[in-house]
Amino acid sequence: MARFFLSRKNIAAQRGTVAGAELEHLRRVLRLGPGDSITVFDDAGWEHEAVIRSLDVHSAEIEILHSFQAERESPLKLTLAVGLTKGDKMDFVVEKATELGVHAIVPFVSTYTVPKLDERKIAQRGQRWQKIALAAAKQCGRVRIPEIFPLCEFAAMVGLTTDPLKLLFWEKETRRTLRQVQAAEPLARSIFLAVGAEGGFSDPEADLAQKQGFEPIGLGRRILRAETAALTGASLVQFLWGDLG
Repeated sequence: MARFFLSRKNIAAQRGTVAGAELEHLRRVLRLGPGDSITVFDDAGWEHEAVIRSLDVHSAEIEILHSFQAERESPLKLTLAVGLTKGDKMDFVVEKATELGVHAIVPFVSTYTVPKLDERKIAQRGQRWQKIALAAAKQCGRVRIPEIFPLCEFAAMVGLTTDPLKLLFWEKETRRTLRQVQAAEPLARSIFLAVGAEGGFSDPEADLAQKQGFEPIGLGRRILRAETAALTGASLVQFLWGDLG
């Protein structure tokens, strides 16, 4: 059944109003109409079985038949900070991180970041990533859409979090492993994970992160592409602390 996002503020007394981009997808792409059944999920973690009662170019009015809290979200609040990558690689990371159950995504620029974006392009990228996260959440059955933070500098990123467990995947770290961290912190429920862009992190950046409480972690002996490292890291963390295990 087709799934749509509907803000809780647009739901009242078992009725809901679908508008904007979701209406266009319902009406023009899927060509649904009155009498068709759909599933909607809101920004409070609820999923609703509904039927379309009326439809025009401005909105679709739905009747909610059944509501429930779907148990599809990870118990781990995982924030993934990713160094800005070239081309559309970041689009891929946002999509797959959403599927992996990431709670929020923080894009940042650092010493080895290649793309240089102006304010207009930064805003466009942010809007695009939020749309990608929404589409991925609809596809994989999630009931929460990851928050996409505004693009920031590395120094701002490492000072952003108050999570008790902060990890930095760094290619120069050869001693400390993720399994060792998990053995020391088996019950962590909120983790902030930072992964660099192509080229990883500079020594001064790694030093700054450690001063902010980040623990450097190695990802093995092979050199991974930035997007591979980000998604591998998210998968491993969800396996050890989340719901992939």
